[in-house]
Amino acid sequence: MKKLFIMSALVCIAFSLCCCAQNVADDDGTLSFKGKKYICTFSDEFESEKLDTKNWQYCPQQQRQDAGGWWSNKCSTFENGNYVITCTTKEDGTPISGGIRSRGKFEQTYGLYNMRFKVEKAEGLWYAFWLMTDKMSDATVGNGATDGAEIDIIEVVPHDGAYYTTIHWDGYGENLKSKHPTGKRIDDSFYGTYHDLWFLWDEDGYKLYMDGTDEEHLIYDMPGKQYGEGTCQVPCYMKITAEYGKWAGPIVPEQLPAHFYVDYIRVYEEMSE
Repeated sequence: MKKLFIMSALVCIAFSLCCCAQNVADDDGTLSFKGKKYICTFSDEFESEKLDTKNWQYCPQQQRQDAGGWWSNKCSTFENGNYVITCTTKEDGTPISGGIRSRGKFEQTYGLYNMRFKVEKAEGLWYAFWLMTDKMSDATVGNGATDGAEIDIIEVVPHDGAYYTTIHWDGYGENLKSKHPTGKRIDDSFYGTYHDLWFLWDEDGYKLYMDGTDEEHLIYDMPGKQYGEGTCQVPCYMKITAEYGKWAGPIVPEQLPAHFYVDYIRVYEEMSE
């Protein structure tokens, strides 16, 4: 799964050639980022009008969190070159949203993740782009995050007026540990506008950049030894989701439906010297 297939490489190189100015591709199609070279291992521009089953599967249709919300496949659509999650309620008042994941399709250890997205403001829910591994459930307590972690690249929480990056480790039971920096405050101008996210996960830690990759755009610098005594060292798959929960405050029906738009996802792997 992690290996780069020929067709995928050709497509990814083409996309690398049109990256933003801070990350100009070299003549050989590799991406230069912070003095290192990367090659694209995954990309989805969401140009199809249906789920690309080579890259994704729907998240299980099940109840989520603690506010009675459910994931429903009907809330996932593909429109105008975007993957769209619609957050709404059923006629009986049940909150529904959706999500997709690359489990069994694409998994990678370490990498540079790039997503262009926009969200709409609504209380009672949050939008997320995150990484998971099945090994998290079997994690050995005491090994920190190295043998499996949940990496929440970004969770936008309108109720808090902020977004977060969070690392969870030591399994999902009573020994679960979690840590994130202070949330990045946002105002109403953040909503309804596309943003360009870059997330670097490597042996040293995790870094989140927003709307640029110069140091002024570095939102979180999270050294691995402080976020699980070392970064996750096993392959993770991606998830794009929206869900409801008490963390996100009470649902305001007048603010629904609300939408999560993802224009593209691109993943890069550092090239060996």
